Amino acid sequence: MSNLRSCPLTRRGFLAAAGLSVAAAHVSTVAAAAEAAAVPRHTVVQDQDGAKTYLLVFDKGQEVMGGLLAFAKKERLTAGSLSAIGAVGDAVLAYFDRKAREYKHIPVPGQAEVASLTGDVALVDGEPFFHVHAVLGLPDGSARAGHVLEAHVWPTLEVVLTAWSKRVRRSRDEETGLELLDP
Repeated sequence: MSNLRSCPLTRRGFLAAAGLSVAAAHVSTVAAAAEAAAVPRHTVVQDQDGAKTYLLVFDKGQEVMGGLLAFAKKERLTAGSLSAIGAVGDAVLAYFDRKAREYKHIPVPGQAEVASLTGDVALVDGEPFFHVHAVLGLPDGSARAGHVLEAHVWPTLEVVLTAWSKRVRRSRDEETGLELLDP
């Protein structure tokens, strides 16, 4: 299998990386419709000196990371920062295991309050890439925290995203294998 990192994380990109072709034209139409559905409701709340601040509202069942990526592509974002509050019905967080050089998954299978969600967006190989962390409050008052891999909203997630006018990119760090900010 070829390097998945070089392909966009879409069904077509995955199939291309796996060396498979997409023969049916309707697959791209279905994928485009699914990506459009993933874009959260949004509005510009401030537009000043080349920086735009958006309010994004995710609805029940929407997946956060996919929705952020779909929004960034739609708006052609090249850099920015975000913060959010709300709640999720389930999530998969992770922490980076330095020795193994990989993310270890932290499943959060039930309802949790998003006590904090913060992150940034920058370009990796010309495509937007989100680095997002969250602290999720559990019903007993304890918390789970980490890098957000996946989260499904329930009932809402309110995101404030500021898109910067200057492009920022990430470059691969050979020691860790991670894409780190390269201002």
